[in-house]
Amino acid sequence: MEINSQLIKSTLDKLEIDYIWDNYVDGIYHIASLFSPISNGFYFYMDADNFNLNTKNSLIILNIEPAVNQNNNQFIILKEKDPQEVFYSILNFLYKKVSSGVIASTSIISSNSYIGKNVQIDDFCIIEENVQIDDGVIIGSHTKIHANTTIKRGSVIDSGCVIGAQGVAWVWSNYQTEKIVQPQLGGVFIDEKCVIGAGTIIVRGSLNENTQIGKNTLMAPGGRIGHGTKIGNFVHFANSVVTGGNTIVGDYSFVGSAAVFRPKVSIHAKTIVGAGSLVLKNTSGEGFSLMGVPAKQTKTKVYPSGMPKPKL
Repeated sequence: MEINSQLIKSTLDKLEIDYIWDNYVDGIYHIASLFSPISNGFYFYMDADNFNLNTKNSLIILNIEPAVNQNNNQFIILKEKDPQEVFYSILNFLYKKVSSGVIASTSIISSNSYIGKNVQIDDFCIIEENVQIDDGVIIGSHTKIHANTTIKRGSVIDSGCVIGAQGVAWVWSNYQTEKIVQPQLGGVFIDEKCVIGAGTIIVRGSLNENTQIGKNTLMAPGGRIGHGTKIGNFVHFANSVVTGGNTIVGDYSFVGSAAVFRPKVSIHAKTIVGAGSLVLKNTSGEGFSLMGVPAKQTKTKVYPSGMPKPKL
């Protein structure tokens, strides 16, 4: 995708970002990744002291001007803010997906459910009875929202999700000739500004409890969230995380891809769970890391790699 320098400059000004852009020259750039650098790209770079992005004719957001300007690059030098934050803010201002307010005719919505203002519901969704969907929510195609679900304002449920699916709890009959299954009677509560990635399944609470997803929590695709799980605010789940029933995940935690939680495990706020870890025990306090199979608790590094900056 292309972006021109005039649009970048006007966006920086609208966002009231304090910056220096020496030797401004009009140009057209490709929005590009540090992991796939190209010439004529638009980037951010975090460490100007060790700047080594070998591109030509590119525009790069930095926190200080590099000692050497090679390859005819241009630089936006920030006075206060973080380069990655500003880069993301520009892209969000220009390209963030917002609700169209259109409800597809192919979707089925119960008359006993509440749909707020400017809600987007894409093709082939099913919204059961007693569902509350607040303003500005986006529901991707082929998603099913079961009864007794609440989704607060500004959240995004991506395509192919199942919210409020039935879990399984049972006991043997007297002579162990039959499994007596407990009906699943609870619901799901998803707080504001959450993102639930494609293909995620969230199981409803078993009896009188809700499965809860805290505000501003982000889930990458393919998660499996067990009944009665309580996920805090500002939590990040990478791909394919699985929680057992009644798991508790504290605020500001980061959970790596394919991590698995035993039922009823509780981890404190600001916990980091490594990719592929098997979490069998509670944490002893805030701010630890859990790594391995089974996961062992260790002190979190000051600058952990492979994840966004931890909450201080």
